[in-house]
Amino acid sequence: MSAFDSFGVHIDIARDSLRRSLDLAPTGLDQFSVIRRLPPAIGRGTVELVSLGRGLGYLQGQCRDTTAEARARIELPACHFQFAFHLASSPIQAQIDGVSRPLYLMRSDTLLLGTATCGTLVLRPGAAAHEIGIFADAELIDSCFADNHRPLPPRLRQTISKPEREPLALVGDATAAMGLALRQMLTCGLNGSFARVYLEAKVLEIISLRLAQLDGDGNRPRRLQLSRRDLELFDEARHVLMTEFRKPPTISELAQILGVNRTKLKAGFKRQFGTTVFGFIRSQRMQHALELLRDGNCNVTEAANMVGYSSLSAFAAAFRLEFGFCPSSVCRDAAQRNGVAAAGCADQ
Repeated sequence: MSAFDSFGVHIDIARDSLRRSLDLAPTGLDQFSVIRRLPPAIGRGTVELVSLGRGLGYLQGQCRDTTAEARARIELPACHFQFAFHLASSPIQAQIDGVSRPLYLMRSDTLLLGTATCGTLVLRPGAAAHEIGIFADAELIDSCFADNHRPLPPRLRQTISKPEREPLALVGDATAAMGLALRQMLTCGLNGSFARVYLEAKVLEIISLRLAQLDGDGNRPRRLQLSRRDLELFDEARHVLMTEFRKPPTISELAQILGVNRTKLKAGFKRQFGTTVFGFIRSQRMQHALELLRDGNCNVTEAANMVGYSSLSAFAAAFRLEFGFCPSSVCRDAAQRNGVAAAGCADQ
């Protein structure tokens, strides 16, 4: 396989009698990503394909303001596995070819699709969609286990050797570590070859975390079962934390607001959103700080204060943990874009 092995993706989108198709195929080293807008009749949003070479890439799709049910079918080269993540707060329905029952994915879920396995996403009216599909060549997946002197799990081995026999669609937990790597991937501030190397590392990290789950499936605890009422309560908790992240309630206070005990709140929140309550608060603070710094309207100290940090060093450490780069670099980039002096861009 060549150092840069670009590939394309074909997407069919349908709504009522409307049919539209999108073809995305980066040209090579000088263009490893391509973005297309969704047809306005479907909704507002974009689809981005990033081809990283060595059989790796990812597709990011975002859609909102859908007024009628729409369906999106994604087709990629048959030799690739897909690691799918649903990032929107509302569940989404996935219909996999050859699987009788539809799958309902929540924000804390990840879906592994085998080679030659295709499916359709159902976009509900009024529900936003934010989907990530990471693609990896079957040879790369095989080598991950071979390099660790581990046999391929039976389901993976079967889908590689006999993909026509049974479609592979495995739902798993999107862990906090996966969520962090995804956020770092989607907020990469690098350009050109530096960005490609960074993104490749993040994609491989996410794939490794998911494959490690498969390697130890027999020892995994049972997934916490949540009722519809539970889901509504945890969505309410998420809304509270999103609006009050600067001075958030304690876990005890939040549990009292929702009428649940602390243990169920902590376990259920992590089950639904793939992170802890504290991790979610930190991510909200860091995302807001990133927006403030990129806008160039404040320096690092001001951004830290505006998201609830009195310690600049603690803020800088949390920012680096969230995104993998320093807040000062974002501040300096914004100052350079705006043609002003980079005053107050130090992290300490």
